[in-house]
Amino acid sequence: MTDRTPAEQAPRKGYVYIAGAGPGDPELMTIKADRALREADVILFDDLVLPQMLEAYKAEKIYTGKRKDAHHFAQDEINQEIVRHALLGKTVVRLKGGDPFIFGRGGEEIETLRQHGIDYEIIPGITAAHGASAYSEIPLTMRKVSSSVAFCTGHPVNKIQVPDTDTIVYYMVASNVHDVLDKVAASGRSGETMVAVVQNATRYNQRVFTGTLDEFRKRERAVYSPALLIIGQNINQYIEQTWYSRKKKVLMTGGDVKKYDPANWITVHFPCRQVAGADLDAVKRCMGKIDDFSMLFFQNRFAVTYFFKYLFEHGKDVRHLAHMTICTSSRTAASELLEYGIIPDCCLESEGSSTISGLLGKEGLTGQNILLPGAENVDEAVSAELKSAGNSVTPLTVYVHGAQDKGDAIDLDFIDEIYFASPACVRKFRELYGEIPARITVAPADANTREEYSRLFGA
Repeated sequence: MTDRTPAEQAPRKGYVYIAGAGPGDPELMTIKADRALREADVILFDDLVLPQMLEAYKAEKIYTGKRKDAHHFAQDEINQEIVRHALLGKTVVRLKGGDPFIFGRGGEEIETLRQHGIDYEIIPGITAAHGASAYSEIPLTMRKVSSSVAFCTGHPVNKIQVPDTDTIVYYMVASNVHDVLDKVAASGRSGETMVAVVQNATRYNQRVFTGTLDEFRKRERAVYSPALLIIGQNINQYIEQTWYSRKKKVLMTGGDVKKYDPANWITVHFPCRQVAGADLDAVKRCMGKIDDFSMLFFQNRFAVTYFFKYLFEHGKDVRHLAHMTICTSSRTAASELLEYGIIPDCCLESEGSSTISGLLGKEGLTGQNILLPGAENVDEAVSAELKSAGNSVTPLTVYVHGAQDKGDAIDLDFIDEIYFASPACVRKFRELYGEIPARITVAPADANTREEYSRLFGA
């Protein structure tokens, strides 16, 4: 029997899809992106991908975006996370809002994949400019009005460009619309040039603001997020009662209902199940016997943040971890530990054909009782590697991907009807929103749901 070649001995590398999810409306995701998501072991998604777009997929879901002051991944950290999962032999989908190659940093990600010899595929998505144009009825090109269009970014302010085209679309202008407009005016464009801001393009709460360049520059500075800025005389085609604005908007609490045909209604998903940030019973047990564990293993900064949140809430601090070896498998986790005054004992970043179990062996870290804080979906591959090094592993859910927070709240000003699928959905809605505006129609699914609605809302 001959020895295997080095290529045969190396672990099988995974496959990566860099995919666009479209600008917001879940129905604008392509069939090919849907197929890739169904094949995926891991999905890394950003802030412009709506959580309900991912509910049908069984893969581990990792949020890599930023919401207000929440922790997030920097681009090089996202690149490392993609590579880490691919080197473990997984099928990875990096899912982005819009299109990966239009201000989506897809080029940076494939450059990293090339460096590591990882196979990949690009799946284009409908970019925000196309979605905003179609859903606001503002054509980007039009005979005798606009024969050229340019896509630009509003950042950084000192590098904003003003191309000599009939129509200009600026991405990422939420906080600096006026800076862009000042640059446009300084370039010589007439103050009568038409301007439109499309906020939340293709989503149920899309809003369009129009006016002239001079009018917008005189308005109070406002933040429109997420938003596109369109400049050009084609905006004269805009009408307030667009095909999209005329559709009835229904808030769906619970399962789908056939009577709400997407051809006639815009359905907005509301997750009425109770979503907690951690398995609180398991957290309490682990904190009570923290001395029994000999190692803490952190895969990302979220695991670090939420573990220490619960450690402190249970009346403990870093002194209670003095007996433990603390390991990380990413720079993001190691950096976050420094926020708590902790330098990890070892950083096991897997590169090339190295495995976590192999790296643990080199460090002499075997026979450990490991506590593995993380999300609700345990990374089974990492857990298996830790165990293969002769360790026992206790996963601990300290946070949940996609949990609803204030940033995800439904804007009831845009809702025409609420469908309650069950009494539990009524209770959950009451807990989060308190009341229902009088103008909104309510449609309970059955007699029990109607009774609960009457009890809680006095209707």
